[in-house]
Amino acid sequence: MASPTVAADVVEDALAAVWTEVHREFGPDESVWTPGQHREYLLRLDAARLDPGWVVTS
Repeated sequence: MASPTVAADVVEDALAAVWTEVHREFGPDESVWTPGQHREYLLRLDAARLDPGWVVTS
């Protein structure tokens, strides 16, 4: 029997997907990101938290 989908699991998966995509796009070392890249990362995380089915991508 399949386990039910929990909302927290969906959000966690969305956040992990954002983290992976952004680190692939901007590079693995966050200390060299520009302020705009940090802001974009935070905005994408917020979007994933609000609606895990929709994540802003550029």
